[in-house]
Amino acid sequence: MATHVGPDGQGGGIVRYTTQLAGALERRDDVELHVLAGEAGPWFGTWMAPERVHAAPRLPRTAAALVERLGGGPLARGGMDVVQGTKHLLPLRRRTGGATSVLTVHDMILLDRPQDFDRAKRTLLRRPYLSSLRQADVLASVSRATAGHLARWVPSAPARTAVVPLATSPTLLGAVPEPIPQLRGRPFALVVGDPSPRKNLPLLVDAWPQVVDQVPDAVLVVVGPDSWGETVHGRRFAELVEAGSLLRLTDLPDAPLRWCYEQAAVVLCPSLAEGFGLPALEGLDLGAPVVTSLDAALVEATGDLALHLPGDDPRPWVAATVEALRRGRAAHDAAAPERSPRTWDDVAAETVAAVRAARG
Repeated sequence: MATHVGPDGQGGGIVRYTTQLAGALERRDDVELHVLAGEAGPWFGTWMAPERVHAAPRLPRTAAALVERLGGGPLARGGMDVVQGTKHLLPLRRRTGGATSVLTVHDMILLDRPQDFDRAKRTLLRRPYLSSLRQADVLASVSRATAGHLARWVPSAPARTAVVPLATSPTLLGAVPEPIPQLRGRPFALVVGDPSPRKNLPLLVDAWPQVVDQVPDAVLVVVGPDSWGETVHGRRFAELVEAGSLLRLTDLPDAPLRWCYEQAAVVLCPSLAEGFGLPALEGLDLGAPVVTSLDAALVEATGDLALHLPGDDPRPWVAATVEALRRGRAAHDAAAPERSPRTWDDVAAETVAAVRAARG
């Protein structure tokens, strides 16, 4: 189910998950992949058989979600062995024709932090999301941390849960780095993510003048889309942008994003709540020093390869950032151990194994 993917196949974490998993499943010779797509139908059809790309009804987002939950459109024809919801919803069991149902659990933030969502999403999505979690034959959790949150909301979940961690996109790993002109020759720290409250961006923004006091040419680079709910940039955001000490980049393609990861003195991940924390893994896979909060998912994703700091105290973040900026990327790269990144073929293989186990 990929109706949330746009016409160019590009987007944030859940969109990237959906397209990369679909690509990895399509490469397997033991899976016949079908995609329920909206506007992205033609995009999927460029690399998989068009007859296996099924068009969802063109409806407003809320109505489209209702149709998916009720199993309307192409799902009503049945014939699938497995139906996987890659966002929040599954079709009702009676509508899936006995197919094994798989729901990817990216996080439990809708239930743990409802204040981060607008009223419509809080009201309309909570109940069908909980119902889909209770219904799924397989719950593919992106981390052990998320599986723990899931178990607190759905006590029956652990017996149906398989932890399948994410991987860095091969298109990012294979992109040819493209420099950002404004950053050439300047030391910078990189933050990747939207400015929603849980991302904790104000911790860095409001403390950044303390970094600039010690490294006058330093830039805080914030990469990511606009928030889908409440937005918080920090009190000092506008003045730092005006002074040239903060650069915000949106809709950044893989080539310049890779350059940012490879040139950043440090990648900072101060989030208070993550399901997995893909930017931290991307930073590690592209060789950057990484600093994260103590959020359980971020600590799990990075282990002893990153520095972990409290998310409510800016002082150690300032100290760690200044140290990284002064040390420079070359010194870090010379001492960094080689890594073999996890792949999306690994993600697909573990997902298929969980489905086979559920099907006996």
